[in-house]
Amino acid sequence: MRIKLLDNLTGKWAIQWIIGWFIFGVIALSSGFWLTTEHTQLDWFYLGVSLVGLVCVVSLSFRRNVMGNGLGMLATAGEVVVQGTSGAVGLMLAPLFNFFTHAYGLAYWAKNTDPDGNMVPKSATKWVWIVTLAFITIGLPMFPMVNDWLAQRGYAVVQDDGSQFLGMIDFYWINVFAFVLSITAQATMILRYSFNWWIWIAVNFVWLIVNLMTGNYIFAIQTMVYQINSFIGLYEWQRSAEEAV
Repeated sequence: MRIKLLDNLTGKWAIQWIIGWFIFGVIALSSGFWLTTEHTQLDWFYLGVSLVGLVCVVSLSFRRNVMGNGLGMLATAGEVVVQGTSGAVGLMLAPLFNFFTHAYGLAYWAKNTDPDGNMVPKSATKWVWIVTLAFITIGLPMFPMVNDWLAQRGYAVVQDDGSQFLGMIDFYWINVFAFVLSITAQATMILRYSFNWWIWIAVNFVWLIVNLMTGNYIFAIQTMVYQINSFIGLYEWQRSAEEAV
């Protein structure tokens, strides 16, 4: 289904949309930085990483290879440093995974571009959907075992502290779900499947809960800004995949 407003935002109004969205993101993240942090060097560093992340994700949604995957490597390298210096050594795994997928994406996307130099996305067959769902289904029960193994070596990704969301769902399992979903979304994005944005939309909802429960308001703001971009990315990629058939 074609939506004229989204056609314009991803077409003739794309530059205006990108600039407007970026300015909104900068204002939102800067406000969160000034109001919720102590302005330490690490806080400043993360703000910088977040701003690089803004350019990265909007470039990915518009299928720009060098800006998307190149800045993605820079942003994820920064996230590794942030997590490591803040003591969350286990959480370094996700950005490390994303760093190497972006590195692969630089070469893979370059081989699959249109005449304008933009990556050409592809629609998923039923087998890709099945494999993706199987990866999530298997990953959810396996991840706690991997997490326990890492914990024995001092690198637990998620701490099981008994806290719950709305008194019903263990915070531990929310983190497991978010971790598995985010890795799946990243992998399907690098492999050029347009449905990856559906997974990112789900990831952002889950990560918003995680960030609010941990009081990480900059991450929460970033997640909401990213969510707006995810809907644009979904439309842009699906439209481009249909046109490429």
